[in-house]
Amino acid sequence: MNSIDGSSKSKKIIRGTGLVVLSAGIILGGYAYHKKAVYDSIKVVSNDTAIVEYGSANYELKDLVKEVDGKIVSVKKDVNTNVVGKQEMVLEVKKENMVKEVPLTVSVVDTVAPEISIKEEKITITQGDEYDINENVESVNDKVDGALEYLTNTYDGSTNYYNYSFDGDLEEVGEHQVTVKAKDKYGNETTKTFTIEVEPKPVPVVQARQNTASNNGGGYSQPTYSGLAANAAGGDLVSIAYSLVGSPYVSGAAGPYAFDCSGFVHYVYSQVGIYVSRGSGSQAYDGVGVSYAEAQPGDILNWGHNGMVTHSALYVGGGMMIHATNPSQGVIVSSVAGWDAGSYDSLMGVRRIQ
Repeated sequence: MNSIDGSSKSKKIIRGTGLVVLSAGIILGGYAYHKKAVYDSIKVVSNDTAIVEYGSANYELKDLVKEVDGKIVSVKKDVNTNVVGKQEMVLEVKKENMVKEVPLTVSVVDTVAPEISIKEEKITITQGDEYDINENVESVNDKVDGALEYLTNTYDGSTNYYNYSFDGDLEEVGEHQVTVKAKDKYGNETTKTFTIEVEPKPVPVVQARQNTASNNGGGYSQPTYSGLAANAAGGDLVSIAYSLVGSPYVSGAAGPYAFDCSGFVHYVYSQVGIYVSRGSGSQAYDGVGVSYAEAQPGDILNWGHNGMVTHSALYVGGGMMIHATNPSQGVIVSSVAGWDAGSYDSLMGVRRIQ
């Protein structure tokens, strides 16, 4: 009769169970290792320049990321674009149902230059006037640093300021370009220009004595008229007169290389096709009389004494005249008031040739 060995069967069952447990352990261990490997492989590589502009309301995440192993599913911690400097954002990246928080360093930068606002593109001043250039600077502001301070003295490392420079000398007549320069805390610079035009200071017109029959004991006296149109050729007459300054004085000469006083006036008018008489005395009756207060370029000034007209000159504006004086001076430019004060002659009349 054969017997059944129960102990031998139990050992077989135990060995079978052990193999199952061992296999399960190996599988579980392998799975855990795989999960760790996958988790560890999740990464984000930033661009060489992971930069966000200061104050940006929106920016593209793809512009910051160069490479992703996994899929970015959310931004858990964003950067504050109102703070300049390096910041850490945190991304949630998913791979094979595992999510990992990955830090990414981002630089918030300010690359926008300050804004300069001026009031007028062109300013006109008179020679000798005091003028503060800052009066034409309405504002200088930076979106990060706010209003910038005006500094007169700066050095290479100076920031957060504005100043200005200009070409030439504002005492000189002409146009001068003013350049306003602003530099913010982060070295961003901007410039803006405008023009200052310096006009010549008006020559004071001193009222010359204008003699009449009532104050010179009789003699030359002519009525004057007001509101008359200026000589249309006045500008040309003045230009011709200036071109002859320096010519010699010769009694009886009427050009083109030498002149006496009435010959000079006669010659200048002849160059624009207008006839005036040849002598000083007769020129005092040419055209129409006007007061010296209404004298215009191109008018003839009649000079003399004791009621006699003895000298002629051409008025060129601004209280100045050009005339042939004497052999030692020739044709010169003189101040009407100065000649009136320093000469034996006085202004007898002003004639407008129309």
